Amino acid sequence: MGISNLGMVWTLVMPIALIVYYLYRKKYRDQQVSSILYWQQVMKEMQASPYLKKLQHHALFYLQLAALLLLVFALLNPYFESDSLEGGEFIFVIDTSASMLAGTPSQLESQKELMKEMAGKAEGKPVTIINAGTTPEILASKEQSAARLNRVIDAIELGYESPELEKTLLFAETLTNNDSAVIHIFTDSLDRTILSNKTGAAYVVHANNEKPSNISIRQFGVAEGETTDRAIVQLFNDSAETVTGRLELAGDEFKEIADIELAPGEEQLIPFENLPKMEIWQAALDINDEYILDNEAFAYINRPTGTVIIDNGLHGLVARGLESLGIQVNTAATDQLTSFTESPLVTNQSDLVEEPVPVLLIGRDDESPVETTGSVETVDHPLFAYAPMEDVFVSQIYPGFDGFETVATVGGEPFIQLSPEGDIIVLADIQATDWPLSPSFPLFLWSAVDELSGSENYIGTFSPKEQRAIALASPSGEWEIFKGDEYQSSYIEGEGSFQAPGEPGIYRAVSGDETKNFIVRLNNEEKNLAAGQNFTAGTPVESGNTMQLSLIPVILLVILMLMLVEWEVYRRGTSLG
Repeated sequence: MGISNLGMVWTLVMPIALIVYYLYRKKYRDQQVSSILYWQQVMKEMQASPYLKKLQHHALFYLQLAALLLLVFALLNPYFESDSLEGGEFIFVIDTSASMLAGTPSQLESQKELMKEMAGKAEGKPVTIINAGTTPEILASKEQSAARLNRVIDAIELGYESPELEKTLLFAETLTNNDSAVIHIFTDSLDRTILSNKTGAAYVVHANNEKPSNISIRQFGVAEGETTDRAIVQLFNDSAETVTGRLELAGDEFKEIADIELAPGEEQLIPFENLPKMEIWQAALDINDEYILDNEAFAYINRPTGTVIIDNGLHGLVARGLESLGIQVNTAATDQLTSFTESPLVTNQSDLVEEPVPVLLIGRDDESPVETTGSVETVDHPLFAYAPMEDVFVSQIYPGFDGFETVATVGGEPFIQLSPEGDIIVLADIQATDWPLSPSFPLFLWSAVDELSGSENYIGTFSPKEQRAIALASPSGEWEIFKGDEYQSSYIEGEGSFQAPGEPGIYRAVSGDETKNFIVRLNNEEKNLAAGQNFTAGTPVESGNTMQLSLIPVILLVILMLMLVEWEVYRRGTSLG
């Protein structure tokens, strides 16, 4: 304990003056009065508390003297010294990746408690908190209040994405040029080599020293067969004990369960045969371990487009464009096209648009083309997500179909249309354009065949919070994201890239009557748990490692209590002499 305002010692004259006043105050002699009005009340008080009555003769004096002494003590500004964090400025980097959910309690909760403890020791020194990730996020900037820091720390939630600690630390270094800055890293484990070449700020790593037990699904895939599908699930027991449990494979209303037993460090491949034809599957472990996120895995079976039938009367560039995409192409005579009912057809026979088979119509055999000028303009549609048309030149076009949706125009006239049944119509002969010279030509053919094949209802597989440009188009322009029946978020077309949710699972993007599925899959690196080590790299410039805790608030509280007691004593009619 110390005193920082010794110059106020002169205020001791105040309690000395009080003592002198009581020594030289006027004396009164006793005078008998012939009245017994209060005699009974006085006798009751003396009989109830005789010792207290004696003390009360001088209670006001003692209370006033104590209050004055405490006031003098407060003016001297007393304080206690307490150990604080070494350094003059602090940056807390918190790892909120999926692996931080491991453990009981979770490593994230344990690290948050440690952060709050250290924030309390940094009282008065600036603290910045950064949430590590692909895009590091500043949660608090040079905050000095421990209470506000605690509120920020309590609000930290699991982010699921990879921590990208090396990139986050580079970002953290740009936030300070203070030689006494210390960067504290709260994670499960960190490779020492990441800090091996660091200079400037000092680094303190707070890691998890005990490795959680974990049984995980390392790989999960579904393969297509001729009549049925098959799946393979790879399991790994990363714990010190033999475990037993169940592995469940599910898709829509289908479900199959397999009993499992894994020895410590054992890896198993669990096959599932004769599965029905479905696109999206889920594998789930029912087992007791300390990390649940890698107990589920999801798979989408990407069925090949198969064969595309091309009218042999079309220009050969169409067939070569499809073959460049790896699509199997078969040519057929015009009069044989009606015999194909399952594969998409590429032709210029307009009467086939009315048939149930999906058709990519390039040109028309029932109309004559007319000259046209102008640039190609498109609407926002998945057909053009990867095939921009701005530089395509078209010299002749055919008349459009009445009642069909126009998605691209040339000089204000229809160029590409969609039939009510989903057929795609290109109202120009390939040889009347320079389209085959553009990279957009095969990409358009791929998008068209993909849409005609019916696989357009799957957006793709994402990492947690991954941002990506995807082909989404709807009349409303807005998509609502659901996980099961639970609403997650909304996506507005054209307002930046699509961002996947953070939590792994199967999701639906819904707009009106249209539904598209997608999967958020846990990164493989988040399935490998490791015990880390606490270590320090670098030493900050000395800035003092103690802080002063003032005693004035406590003293003022005691003085207030003494004043309340003094008032109560005076109210009861205490004698002063």
